[in-house]
Amino acid sequence: DLNWERYRTFLAVLTEGSLSGAARALGITQPTAGRHVAALEAAFGQTLFTRSPSGLLPTEAALALRGWRLAIPTRRRISPPA
Repeated sequence: DLNWERYRTFLAVLTEGSLSGAARALGITQPTAGRHVAALEAAFGQTLFTRSPSGLLPTEAALALRGWRLAIPTRRRISPPA
């Protein structure tokens, strides 16, 4: 289940490098950001981030999921809504 709010949180974690940074950027709580990422991980059966001293690092699965987002604008340009 690719819920937009969860995906938006995932993208913010990629950008910010932490749950707390993503939560601040989105105006949500850190536990909510953690639940969103955990729900995506459960839905895909993949770990999306690993912890490091410098923050959260994306896994290969996260980079692949990010690539899916990068394809969205192309699809929209090809077939705009009526």
